[in-house]
Amino acid sequence: MSKPNILSSLITRLKQLFSRSSNEKVAVKRKKKPDNQTPPGADKGTVTNSLGWLLELNRSHGPSMNYHLKKAEPIEPETLQWLTKNIHDIPPMPENWHRIQRIIENPNASIKALSDVILNDPILTAKILQVCNSSAFAIVGNKGIHDIQLAITRLGLDETGNLIFRTLAPALGDGAGARIQIRHIWMHSQIIAMLMDLLSRSVPGMSRRDASMVGIMHDIGKMVILHIEDNKNLAAVKIAINQGVPTLEAEFKQLGYTHIDAGMMLALHWKLPTHVRQFIEFHHHPASLPVDAIPAQLQQHMMLLNLAHMIAQHFISDQTPSSSSNWANYRRSFSHHPGAFITDKLHLPLQDADLITSLKAPIEFIKLQFPDLYPTQQ
Repeated sequence: MSKPNILSSLITRLKQLFSRSSNEKVAVKRKKKPDNQTPPGADKGTVTNSLGWLLELNRSHGPSMNYHLKKAEPIEPETLQWLTKNIHDIPPMPENWHRIQRIIENPNASIKALSDVILNDPILTAKILQVCNSSAFAIVGNKGIHDIQLAITRLGLDETGNLIFRTLAPALGDGAGARIQIRHIWMHSQIIAMLMDLLSRSVPGMSRRDASMVGIMHDIGKMVILHIEDNKNLAAVKIAINQGVPTLEAEFKQLGYTHIDAGMMLALHWKLPTHVRQFIEFHHHPASLPVDAIPAQLQQHMMLLNLAHMIAQHFISDQTPSSSSNWANYRRSFSHHPGAFITDKLHLPLQDADLITSLKAPIEFIKLQFPDLYPTQQ
């Protein structure tokens, strides 16, 4: 199938999946924003609400970051010792998760093999059936599903894998405030994972499972920060970011390490695959460095990840959540205009408004699963 036909099919399928009748729509409070205005400096031929338009809207004009990713300052020995101890105090991933990962990563494994392992864990089984039969996934008029194989089929392997990780991952964040912040990170990760999954379908040779995994795992270091830092340090990081200091610079200045450092250390502690640790290590590179500063085998994933962030922030930045995330005011952009890479390597169109518009409904769909963060109006 040709690339235009793939994109056309994707857009059509998204509209079919996420279109709702008027009595099913959920109203969300919004601030009006000038979606139809052409960004300053944009080419007159730029199509509104296209990827090209979004890139111009988020063109980086801010000050350069004083935290250098290629030559990052070393963590002070005392801070490193403290960070290592606190991460080692976090419970490891259970063996059941590693067993399930081996099945999911085996291209010859069957859904039955996966369901047999899941059925050995009553809590995990109940969670998968609960989500499968929730309003987010249930089909109107159909009876509830009570068979775990059918539940996996309905959710899809990628969503099932992400749900298993979220269910089995040790709980992080003790206080109510930290728990809300971690909910923000889970929601953000699910949205990015969904966008990565959908957009990766146009990228030759990119595994949808890996693309989704990037979305789920890239910010786990922020959960470590929320788990081990006190309210004073967390507030200092938030204030710095709100004042326009780039995320990594704000974290290193206030904490002595970044969420990339914490994420890579947690990934080692949890024995996550090597490529997941690499995704964590390089996920901020496109915002600060040219694409050739990223290892060749990671370039497509990291550039697509940055693009997914820009799409997500476009649709949710104008909405007021019940308690904003510490990192909410950080805005993603590319350090160098990625137009040629997007068209030549990611095979995505720069001037197709339908592609961006079609991604709005899936984002709203995920937000329905977080009513504590985005309350809806009846």
